[in-house]
This record gives sequence, C-alpha cells and structure tokens, in this order.
Amino acid sequence: MGTRNMPSFRRAHRALAMLIGLILVVPAMIAVSPTPATAASTTIDFRPVTHSVATAAWIPRVVPLYSGEPRMDLSFPEMREEFLDVCETEDFNGFACITVGDGDGTHTGFPMYKCGRRKVYNFINAGALVNNQYGGARVRLYNASQAELVSYGNGRHGIPDEILYATEWISIC
Repeated sequence: MGTRNMPSFRRAHRALAMLIGLILVVPAMIAVSPTPATAASTTIDFRPVTHSVATAAWIPRVVPLYSGEPRMDLSFPEMREEFLDVCETEDFNGFACITVGDGDGTHTGFPMYKCGRRKVYNFINAGALVNNQYGGARVRLYNASQAELVSYGNGRHGIPDEILYATEWISIC
C-alpha cells in the first residue's frame, strides 16, 4: 500500500457538520410534511396520530472507528440515500462510506477515511457503499477466516445480503 492524501482536518469537520445537519433536518422535514395516511387517519377519527420508532433489531458496529469517523443513525429511509449522495461529493474525497440495515427499516452509516482492517458486527442486510477514496484504493470485505469475499473500486455499490451477512472484517485502502 502506498501513501495517499488524507482529507484535511477542516474539510473533514465541514463534511461531518453537513452530515449531522442532515440527520437533524430530514426528520423534522418528514414530520411536518403531511402524508395521505396521516391525513386520512385524522379525518376519519379525531384521535391524534402518534409516530414511534421501533427498537432496532440489531445494532451494526465497526471497530475501531477513529476520530472524525462517527457512527451515523439514519432514522428514515430517505436519510440513507442522502448519506450516500453526500459521500459521493467532493467534500468526502478520501472517504469510504458504508450503510447497513438495522432490521427495523432504519439504517446505520459509517464514513471512514483511515486505512486499515476493522472488525464489523451485525452487518445483516440492506448494504450499500460509496468508495470515494484516492488513487484507486479499494474497499474489501472479508469473512470470519479473513478470506476476501469481495472488493469494491471507486463509485457507489449495492452489497448483496449474502455477502454482507458473511462479512466479519472490512478493509479501507
């Protein structure tokens, strides 16, 4: 592995602030937008509509996550797509971003830029990744015996459930 340019501290913080803003704004936008289901339920009976988010069936994790690599709770399906879209922008040059399902319709995202192999837990379904790293660096997924399952080059990729389920390790760069 050769050396590669790391994202600048200022650029990484700006990008993370943008992602955090996305997480804070999208739920509010969804909450105030009327849907046919909520409109119908309030006109048929006058009881208030309550929305609750179910407890995640599992909690995906990546260990270790380094400074500037937060675990992102993507509470609405739209947030997953927004997260992946943002990861494709210039602000995320040098990053590899992966999302996985939580088992309850929500997702978890991991923007990572530090090279190395990491242990993953509870990568079960609904996987996608954006490889926006420099110089053709690849994202590799490995099984429990550390045999390579698949390797992804630059761009946006869906990850089949059977590959994601077998993944125990991920390598960035």
